[in-house]
Amino acid sequence: MAAGVHAPRPISLFYSYSHRDERYREKLVTQLRILERQGVIQGWHDRKIGAGKNWASEINHHLETAGIILLLVSDNFLASDYCYGKEMTRALERHDAKSARVIPIILQPCLWEEALFAKLQALPRDGKPVTRWSPQAEAYNNIAVGIREAARELRAVAGPHPDPLPQAGEGGTRGRGRVRVFKDLAVFRDVDAPWCPEMVVIPSGSFFMGSPPGEAERSDHEGPQHRVTIAYRFALGRYAVTFDKYDHFCEVTKRKKPEDQGWGRGQRPVINVSWFDAVAYCEWLANEAEQPYRLPSEAEWEYACRAGTTTPYWWGDELTPKKINYPESFPGKTSEVGSDSPNPWDIFDMHGNVTQWVADIWHDGYQGAPVDGSAWTEREEKDSRLVRVIRGSTWNNFAWNFRSARRGWNLPVNRYYYQGFRVAMTLE
Repeated sequence: MAAGVHAPRPISLFYSYSHRDERYREKLVTQLRILERQGVIQGWHDRKIGAGKNWASEINHHLETAGIILLLVSDNFLASDYCYGKEMTRALERHDAKSARVIPIILQPCLWEEALFAKLQALPRDGKPVTRWSPQAEAYNNIAVGIREAARELRAVAGPHPDPLPQAGEGGTRGRGRVRVFKDLAVFRDVDAPWCPEMVVIPSGSFFMGSPPGEAERSDHEGPQHRVTIAYRFALGRYAVTFDKYDHFCEVTKRKKPEDQGWGRGQRPVINVSWFDAVAYCEWLANEAEQPYRLPSEAEWEYACRAGTTTPYWWGDELTPKKINYPESFPGKTSEVGSDSPNPWDIFDMHGNVTQWVADIWHDGYQGAPVDGSAWTEREEKDSRLVRVIRGSTWNNFAWNFRSARRGWNLPVNRYYYQGFRVAMTLE
């Protein structure tokens, strides 16, 4: 294998189980330890949550980023509102969106055939409960073999990965001489200060940008769908820039603060900002943090929004009100960032809450668009007032405008109560 390229990373594995069945989970963890040592999987369960951490956030993060989700099924699991109603429901959504593999593990005899996951191939073999095997060690071995094969399939699809890039020091920057190695999808903050945004490391890769001709409610300017290869890693704001961060920028630079429509400031996404305002914020942040902050390109934005999925929404084919802030799910105004579900790459509010400025100049379609992830700005030197692209959708929009491929435009001087932005950063 070429220098600087390594075998695929371990597949992250999430245990969804009732605490009344903890002994089964512990036995399975022991059985799978050899696969962890071999770098095939990396398991996680809620007993790994550290002291002082928000348990709901930790569970949600690992549920959203796991490659394999194990449902440890028993009467206790089926009776648990949290296991069945929350974790299993989200797991199946990710399975249907092909962003995770869900494997039911039948621990005890129960009416699991009536459950929503009954359509999935269960372990042990033939769905025979663990407690019905004699000895039970054979059941756990059968489960381990099935998980090993599933993980190998997923790793084969993932392919090799490059060496991670050395980046900013913890609480600091390259300019201050401290170096940190970021893993793909790591969450970091360059400066340990409330005004510095949380960023997510976006892996390099390829995707199909735009919508296919048959996608419901698509617009012609979302085509032609084309492959874009982003051969570099970059970081994207985990959240849209909030009022508290933008207000700090205004106070430091003596700028007028934007109106909040009476909805509140703090952790709500900043609104009523122009494209020029967003660029000015990025330039200020880059200077303060000594890192190359900027607006994302349109391609980077959609790549991160899709997070490896190909469906109209990252969770599947149909709009799900509980996932995002749009008219049927929230009361007619912005919501605090992080109020909805993150996508598989742990990024929030890509489909709803506020639309977001990106760097690109508007073109009525993708004919001739860059295919390397860069912003499409070839006419910028002639006229910086050219119409700019906005991505995402907003709390007051129609359902079809929440798709990953949806795009719009606005004059760069305009400020609206539904429009904000998030920041990006080159990691090379």
